[in-house]
Amino acid sequence: GESIRNKLENIISNLIANAENQRKETARQLSGTKEVTEDLIARGTSFLENVDSRLKLGSNLEIIHLERECSKLLMKMSEDHLIHHIPSPRFVGGEESVEKLQAMVGDFYSDLASSLKLMSYVRIDATLTGCESDIFITKICRVSDTEAWIKGFKEDEIKLFNKRGKLLKTLAIRPTCHDFSTTKSGSLLIVDPKLRWVQCLSSDNEPTTLVDFQEGQLPISIYVNKTTGNFLVGLVDSLKHSSSFLSMRLIKKFSYDGQELQTIQYQTKKSFFGRQSTSSIFTYPHRIAENEQTGDIAVINWTGDFTGELVVLNKDGEVIFRHSNSAEEDTFSPWDVAFDVLGNIVVSDRYSRNIQLFKASGRAKCVLHKCSFTPHAIEAFSDGKLWIGHSNGKVSIIQYME
Repeated sequence: GESIRNKLENIISNLIANAENQRKETARQLSGTKEVTEDLIARGTSFLENVDSRLKLGSNLEIIHLERECSKLLMKMSEDHLIHHIPSPRFVGGEESVEKLQAMVGDFYSDLASSLKLMSYVRIDATLTGCESDIFITKICRVSDTEAWIKGFKEDEIKLFNKRGKLLKTLAIRPTCHDFSTTKSGSLLIVDPKLRWVQCLSSDNEPTTLVDFQEGQLPISIYVNKTTGNFLVGLVDSLKHSSSFLSMRLIKKFSYDGQELQTIQYQTKKSFFGRQSTSSIFTYPHRIAENEQTGDIAVINWTGDFTGELVVLNKDGEVIFRHSNSAEEDTFSPWDVAFDVLGNIVVSDRYSRNIQLFKASGRAKCVLHKCSFTPHAIEAFSDGKLWIGHSNGKVSIIQYME
């Protein structure tokens, strides 16, 4: 007991010291930015007064000269980096803190989405090699707008690449790892159906088990909401891509510290005669994505070895729409799903080799990109790009927003 108490006291004192050091560093940077900003305001005010006096002269020659001075000033401001970036505090978690931050600095993603729109054409921005040519890419997980983790089929490691194809880091993981996702701080959350846990790998590769599931609950998919820190886990009672009315196939939501928040398993239907019945929503929730602005959830639900459907739900777990192959359409064999910054749902279809784009309402669908090789893993980035992992070990980065 004395040893445990001493360790806890050391941890607490280190946390307090780190928080105090960060507070001092942030205060120092803010003080410097405040001085630069005040100087910039004074210079800007003086410059505006000069502009106003010169405009009153009404001379075309003076206005041309003034335009040149404006250009020089803007160039000088750009080179001097007058406005400095202040990093966000590390000790932030939970929806309440996020709401406070958004009230202070605004919503970055909404501002970005308002400036982006779909291009009239799609172009390949870059191509990189993620795996050997005979290994298809099963997972791409965004770290930043220029970096992502990439995993090949049955490989016992994941690799961190930048968009230019440079290998930055390699991390060993268990080959039974089915899926993984990154947190806002850069940690990895991994699900392993063989060991039945969700484990967190910190930046120094220290593992921590967040959730232990009971026997018969096998975690196969995961998605971390980087805004709230909450994460979704897809669970099955068997790794077979089929189910019966006795099967347990569901999705659970957990808080960032592993507390269960929500279970999504059944939908209620009303018959023609007014009777209500419940049925399972999922057969095999292979991949999950969440719209971090609206809370909508998109699930790749496998219904067989090579067939599946896209299921989209609202934040309360109610089904908005489903998409699968109809009598007039070819087989629909989805592998992965992502929400882009405009709220569109992007799906990779192995059968048609298409990247398909759906509106959140499900009323509009189009082929976004036709791939030369079978697409599997996809990941949408906030700069309007989409990373696509193919069956030949290559990753294509396409630009479809401007």
